[in-house]
Amino acid sequence: MTVKIAEITFECEGREEKYFVLYPSPEPPESPASWMILDSDGGAVSLDGYIDDLRDELPDEFVDALAGAARAAVAKDAGVPLRERRSVPGTSALEWAEDLGWLALIGEDDPILPDTPVWFPGSLPAARREQAAGGDIRRAMLLLADCVRQEEAEPLLPGAPAPPGGTVVTAAELAAVE
Repeated sequence: MTVKIAEITFECEGREEKYFVLYPSPEPPESPASWMILDSDGGAVSLDGYIDDLRDELPDEFVDALAGAARAAVAKDAGVPLRERRSVPGTSALEWAEDLGWLALIGEDDPILPDTPVWFPGSLPAARREQAAGGDIRRAMLLLADCVRQEEAEPLLPGAPAPPGGTVVTAAELAAVE
């Protein structure tokens, strides 16, 4: 699973509107939502299953266009991995995404994604590896975030090489172990 972000634009009442859609690809079967809409500042606006709640505040035409643009982007698997546009989502969007099981937060704005490489100076302790095994990517991300918070490991920046020695793992790799 990769968490992706795509810019979506649509026209409503003669104005071009810009938003973002954040979504897991492929969608995990246990996820309570397929996508999340973010405003142009990166704040969480709505989840796919709650989009109609916006109709109390916004015109139906606007909500329909916003939801249609989000659905189309997700259907096309549009956008880029979140790690490439990490500056877009604000704190509220990251917290919602963590609640949905799409990522795990280390700090307020610092996520561990399924594909975030995490470096352990020695090796990942066997007990930790066993805790993360079994196909539950959410559990694996939370475990890696906990290891980082306890200073047992550190996340690597995209494209950054790992320091010499040690072990590099991702939550996706850990969860894939049966």
